[in-house]
Order: sequence, then structure tokens, then C-alpha cells
Amino acid sequence: MHIQELSVDDHIPQIKPFMDQFNSNQELALPPYDRVHFSLAAYEGEQYIGGVVGSMVWGLLYIQLLAVDHVYRGKGIGADLLQAIEDQARQQGAKVSELTTMSWQAPHFYMKYGYTIFGEIHDIPIEGQTKYYMKKNLLSSTQS
Repeated sequence: MHIQELSVDDHIPQIKPFMDQFNSNQELALPPYDRVHFSLAAYEGEQYIGGVVGSMVWGLLYIQLLAVDHVYRGKGIGADLLQAIEDQARQQGAKVSELTTMSWQAPHFYMKYGYTIFGEIHDIPIEGQTKYYMKKNLLSSTQS
């Protein structure tokens, strides 16, 4: 045996059948692993001012990126983008949303809109900083 590096694009098609076969032997009656992508952009006239990107599998929305141009922050655009991706995901059957954020980024923003911290890694990427894992129940939540 030897171990070598492969590109992700070449590797996923080779490794995925192993996981699919393992999962199918678990007798869990899992639904298909169909990923739905979301990509929403906010514009002021013709100018791009922010956006949100995420994906959903098995009823779990994962918000990968949400950012607003610094000139437009504090005007509710981030909240509108967050609400829009959650609404689209709910329409596709999402039950829960999850994301990660850093201590210097937006944990309080997400908490304001119903997210709770379910995990933390301290001193990442440097001492005194924290990575937060956050989630929100999309079935019973309402916008703050």
C-alpha cells in the first residue's frame, strides 16, 4: 500500500461509491444524498452589494458564506439575505440551518436571528479567537 495526493475533483468520484455502499448496508432507509445549492445576490441598482451562498442535503441547510459590502452594513441587507436563503431552503424541505462564524465576524448577528451556538473551538486561528458552530430550527422559528 502507498498513499498519494489526488485532486478533489478526481478523488470524489472514486471515494463516494465506498461511502454509498457503506451507508446502504446500514438499513437506515436513508433518502438520496441530493444536494441543492442556493446563491442569492443583493444589488443596489446595478451594483453588487452582498450575497449569501449555501447548500442543503437531507433537510439541513448549510450557510457557507454571507457578506455585505461595508458601505451597506447596518441597513438590514444581511438580515434580508439570511431570511431569503432560509425561506428558499424551507420551500425545499429544510428543517435546520447550520453555519460557522468566527468571534471577530458575526456570532451576535446570527444570534439576533435565532441561531444558537452548539460548539466552539477556542484559540483558532490565533490565541484569543474562537470558531463558533451555530444552528437554527427552521420549522418553528420566526424572524426576529
